[in-house]
Amino acid sequence: MSVYRIASRYAKSLLTLSHEQGVLEKVNQDLLLFSEICKTNHDFVLMLKNPIITHDKKLNILESIFVNKVNELTLAFFRIITRKYREAYLPAIAQEFHNLYNVKKQIQTAQITTTSALDEELRSEFKKLIHKTFGKEIELKEKIDKDLIGGFILQLEDRQIDNSLSTRLRELKMKFSEKLYQKNR
Repeated sequence: MSVYRIASRYAKSLLTLSHEQGVLEKVNQDLLLFSEICKTNHDFVLMLKNPIITHDKKLNILESIFVNKVNELTLAFFRIITRKYREAYLPAIAQEFHNLYNVKKQIQTAQITTTSALDEELRSEFKKLIHKTFGKEIELKEKIDKDLIGGFILQLEDRQIDNSLSTRLRELKMKFSEKLYQKNR
C-alpha cells in the first residue's frame, strides 16, 4: 500500500474523531507542532523510520516529547499508530491531516517567495491583500530565494504573480536583445 493511502486513511479517521470530540483545532495545532519537529530534526524522522529501534522505545520517545504538550487525543493517536507499527508514516499522516483540515475549513494555501523572511506586519498585509482579491481564507507558506534580487512571487492555485526584480531584469534583457533601436549615422 502506498504511503499516501496509508496517511490518508489515518488522517481522515483522526480528523473525523477530533471533529466529533470538538478538539479539531487543538489536534491540528498538535500535528503542526509534530510536522515542525520533523522539518527541523531529521534525526527524529530517521528514528521513526528505523526498523532496529523497537516500537516501545519509539513510543517512549514520542511520549517524552509530547506528554503535557499535546491534546490527549493526539497522544492516544500516537499510541495507536505505534501499536500498529506505523510510526514511520507519522510525518506523512500529519501532513495529510493538515491538508484535510484546510479542505474542511476552506483554507487555501498560497506560497510567497521573497529574498528575505517576512515580518509579521508584511505577512498580515499579504494575507489581507489575497483575501480581498480572491475572497479566500489563506494559509501563507513562505520561501526564501536570494536569486530574486528583490520583490516577490506569489502562487495561489494555478495563478502566479511575479513581481520580482530578477524577472523584470530578464524581460528587459529580452527587449534589448530584439534590437529595436536604430543606429545614428
